[in-house]
Amino acid sequence: MQPTRVERVRGVNDVLPDNYIADKYIKNILSNCFAASGYLPLDVPLIEYTELYLKKSGEDIVARLYDFIYRNRRLCLRPEFTASVVRAYLDNLIDQPLPLRLYYHGPAFRYDNPEKVKHRQFTQMGIELIGATGAIADAEVIATACQGLNHLGLTEYKLVIGHIGVLNQFLDNLGLENRLRSFLLTNMENLRKDGKHQLEEKLHEIYPAFAVDETEIPAYSGRKLTDVLQAMETTEARQAVFEMLASMNIGIQGNRDPEEIVDRLLLKMQRQDQTKQTRQALEFMSKLGELRGEPQQVLQEAEKLLAAYGIGPDSLAQLRQIVEILAYYPINSQAITLDLGISRGLQYYTGMIFEIDYPFTDEPHQICGGGRYDDLVLTLGGQDTPATGFSYSSERLRQALHLANKLPATQQAVNALILPVNTQNQGDAIKIAETLRQNSYKVELDVKNQTVDANLAYAQQRQIPWLVTVNQQDSNNQEVNLINVTTGDWQNISLDDLIIHLKNLSN
Repeated sequence: MQPTRVERVRGVNDVLPDNYIADKYIKNILSNCFAASGYLPLDVPLIEYTELYLKKSGEDIVARLYDFIYRNRRLCLRPEFTASVVRAYLDNLIDQPLPLRLYYHGPAFRYDNPEKVKHRQFTQMGIELIGATGAIADAEVIATACQGLNHLGLTEYKLVIGHIGVLNQFLDNLGLENRLRSFLLTNMENLRKDGKHQLEEKLHEIYPAFAVDETEIPAYSGRKLTDVLQAMETTEARQAVFEMLASMNIGIQGNRDPEEIVDRLLLKMQRQDQTKQTRQALEFMSKLGELRGEPQQVLQEAEKLLAAYGIGPDSLAQLRQIVEILAYYPINSQAITLDLGISRGLQYYTGMIFEIDYPFTDEPHQICGGGRYDDLVLTLGGQDTPATGFSYSSERLRQALHLANKLPATQQAVNALILPVNTQNQGDAIKIAETLRQNSYKVELDVKNQTVDANLAYAQQRQIPWLVTVNQQDSNNQEVNLINVTTGDWQNISLDDLIIHLKNLSN
């Protein structure tokens, strides 16, 4: 009976030799770029306690964790690096002088629907700048992301910068409960993409008190008592509660005044119903999402919007400073767009956020993203410490390089194939192969005892340019036969001359 073949898990990919070489090339280029600005490498575990990501990442990631229980411990595969790097900082690097510059590279896992440029296992490479605040630190992080792309030759990118602090400040003023606040932050971009009505329907699913269409709700019929009382004025609601208690012969006893008790109850009920505040948030978010375009124009329009809602200009001042500082870096100003409608989904962002898009064949795709997360160190148990950073998707970088025809040529894997003509020459063939390897050549040794013709055919298929045959007579004279795999021409040559010959051919 034929054994059942075990297939690859859906959403993850094998990295075959050509892609592996391309990924190594990308990693080396970016590592040198990061190191040039003082960033140091580190790695973090593939498995973390799930609590690390539950603390601040938000529902957008939490719902897609590879999350499991093992020996009464709740663990998960890391869905991103920032929280792990901050945890590593708190565990190991807390005594280092700040700012601390770190960079990383490795796989991460999220349970998404697999797409052409989106997989469940993917590779991230990025930096974290811990312990620095202000526009100059944010600008360094953004500029480093752009410089990495420039070094790779991917110069046709679009840089989109926003500031989640604008929306955060407005939601703070509304006093929304955490669940509603998290939902709105996570769905800021969905509001622009899917429209207000669709987002209202999602809101109603998690918060039934929120009505998609207020006109569809009857005045009282079929409504909960709490809904009826919440719709009344305070005096009317208080009177209704006393009348209801009196009709049921229920008295209010205790040390406090009955009216005080009822008023506290009504106040608690009013706080639970945040429909009005939610509608205000949606209205503001819709207007905020329209502010996208050339930096100076967006800043002017944003000032008017914030003034109309009584929001301070601090976030906009930071954005303006970032744009001004970026002018000193080798970044094309025409590639910069301000967009106050991006939120990046992760709830640990507190200030500047940015994304970099690259034009793929069908449409632009995001290849980089990041921002400021000043609360994360504190949330994970450290002192109040500002931080900012970003990450690339290595797979998308590779695809962008492929589409732009800028991937490096596949390196010649093997310089020569060493063939012992018979078993008596195997020892001599091994010695010659080792001598060539010590001289930095890549060589294969025939381990199948094939004929010269069979080895020539194999070398052609593997694109190995030279075949070196070793026989007993020649080996005694320290000579070998060197065969050009392409032409079939051959010559008898000494081992010393072979090393020089291969060196000249490699240059």
